[in-house]
Amino acid sequence: MKIGFGEPFVGRAGKLMDMAFQAIGIKREEIYIANIVKCRPPSNRNPEEDECVACLNYLRNQVMLVKPEIIVLLRKCSIKEYLRKRVWDNGFKGKMDREKGN
Repeated sequence: MKIGFGEPFVGRAGKLMDMAFQAIGIKREEIYIANIVKCRPPSNRNPEEDECVACLNYLRNQVMLVKPEIIVLLRKCSIKEYLRKRVWDNGFKGKMDREKGN
């Protein structure tokens, strides 16, 4: 595995992901993997929100070009951004506020 060469999920998490895909008969070459951030933050820390936002248009363009049948979101940054745009802004927050009595 090449670590640090711009390929996502190449460390321990990548090996685990490869084993999971292999168990269900999917080869890594059959999938497209993209990260919301395009470079790993210093000390391998989790990306901050402004770093995720800065890279978001690039990721959107990748998704439009690849036209995936299935998108799997991993990690807090991508899930949070997706939910904020798709669920939170589409009435989920208002529903939660009504249920809380706010």
